[in-house]
Amino acid sequence: MDLTYTDQYANIGPEPQAAAYFNDLPKFIQAQILAEKDPPSSLDALKRLVKSADYAF
Repeated sequence: MDLTYTDQYANIGPEPQAAAYFNDLPKFIQAQILAEKDPPSSLDALKRLVKSADYAF
């Protein structure tokens, strides 16, 4: 059986700005975003998701 590995950041979107923005976020916010059923597909979607993220840690 072959295992398939995927890049955990591949769903952030094809925009380099979105990837850079994501990488600058705190790790706990990154984890919340990666746990989303439908990850953001653009920088604008990522920013909207970050605004609604849970900062209660």
